[in-house]
Amino acid sequence: MSSATSGLSDRGQPSAHMTAVPRDARGYQGQRAGLVSRLLASAVDLMAVACTVGAGYLAVSTVIFLWDPARFHFPAPDRTWLLAAGGAVLFCYLSASWATTGRTWGDLLLGLRVVNYQGETLRVSGAVIRAALCVVFPIGILYVAVSRANRSVADVVLRTSVIYAWGGDSTPAGERRH
Repeated sequence: MSSATSGLSDRGQPSAHMTAVPRDARGYQGQRAGLVSRLLASAVDLMAVACTVGAGYLAVSTVIFLWDPARFHFPAPDRTWLLAAGGAVLFCYLSASWATTGRTWGDLLLGLRVVNYQGETLRVSGAVIRAALCVVFPIGILYVAVSRANRSVADVVLRTSVIYAWGGDSTPAGERRH
């Protein structure tokens, strides 16, 4: 086996051209992600939000139990409260993720990144506005299916892109600035 195929130099050390990106996927690096990848990443993110809201519910229940164990019963929040709590957690999660690393957990798992029109991580203001759009108008992601540029409504409005970024340079090929 040659050093190019094994990823190791002749001395058994990692070679300079070793990459985690599979050879067949390298052509997609920096390209805008399609609907399926984005929906799968969103599903992972929704599970993370549901777990966070569930943990918050258990924390509140624990406090109520510790306050008065003799009369304890699990609280029964209505659906409106749960949707509001979930929306607030989702908004904070998306804003923080996009403003810091450009990736949510779902994006990280699927090799995606949210970038601005210059291929950079979003500023805090852009991340907050994009998160608000995605929480208030989640169906806007379906526009990716009919958009020739694989852009959601939030992407079009804010000039952002969700790109494949498994590592290294992930600036969209058509949007590189020199």
